[in-house]
Amino acid sequence: MSHSNPEPVIIQSPRGGPLSAAFIGCGGTGCNILAEGELPAEGIRIAISSEPDTMASLKAGKRMVASARELESNALISAKALRLAGSEFEKELAVALEGSDIAFMLAGLGGLSGGWGAVVGARAASVSRGMGFCVASIPFSVEGGTRKDRAAAQLRALMQVADATLVIPNDMILAEAPNIPINRAFRVMNSVLASPVSLLLKSVGKDDIGQVRALLSAGKVLAMDSAEWDRENAEFAVAELLGKSRWLDLKSRQAKSAILFVEGRGLYDDLMELGKSFSRVTGNGCPLIVASAGERKAGLRVTAVVGF
Repeated sequence: MSHSNPEPVIIQSPRGGPLSAAFIGCGGTGCNILAEGELPAEGIRIAISSEPDTMASLKAGKRMVASARELESNALISAKALRLAGSEFEKELAVALEGSDIAFMLAGLGGLSGGWGAVVGARAASVSRGMGFCVASIPFSVEGGTRKDRAAAQLRALMQVADATLVIPNDMILAEAPNIPINRAFRVMNSVLASPVSLLLKSVGKDDIGQVRALLSAGKVLAMDSAEWDRENAEFAVAELLGKSRWLDLKSRQAKSAILFVEGRGLYDDLMELGKSFSRVTGNGCPLIVASAGERKAGLRVTAVVGF
């Protein structure tokens, strides 16, 4: 994709009908997200875990049990074999994903079944020809080195096989609400992980997904943050706030692509102005999609997903 200041692409409503989606909850975090009911109602639900008890009460169409060692060995198969299922487990998962436009892998990296399960899910999505979009948390800074090292290895594997890998630091919650109890922090993080899934499915249709897939694939890893403004000049103010985000870190990292999910005014000119303002903030005019994701009573809320 060229970085020669292209015009933002505007999606005011999903084109071509709603996407057929699959939600794959991987490990404890992913299964909790499936259980908590914040994902869209429509879509295939698949749970992957090495602990059957974790999935016992889940409302999932398919529950898949594999040992953590099996998931890890399958996940680390060479990316050269990406179009071929690496095991019977992966083949079964790929068959379950057939017909889905997009598969969301939901996981916490650093554990045993979650991160490796997400890699296997991304490989299966590739075999089934759907888009594989992983939304994953990374460990709190206070967590041990072994967990961090494992999370880094899982992220490297995901970046090889998923079309898009959105990484959300658990520390984001502690930074925004430092006094929140740790058990509450995990529940809030699960809600944060579910939010980009809902926004994408609200705003992107079957005729849009190819363009979105190409855009997000331009970056190896994605970061996310939101900003809102309920006074005048919201398009400029929100772009400026996102430019200062520590989680996007646009001042020290070069954005390769971005998609802005806009809740609020959906007029074409407003969306275009927002896109141009954010493009200036990135400093390099990266390829950009601005998608209307619903109304608000007042002002704008914009969630930026940026590829690096």
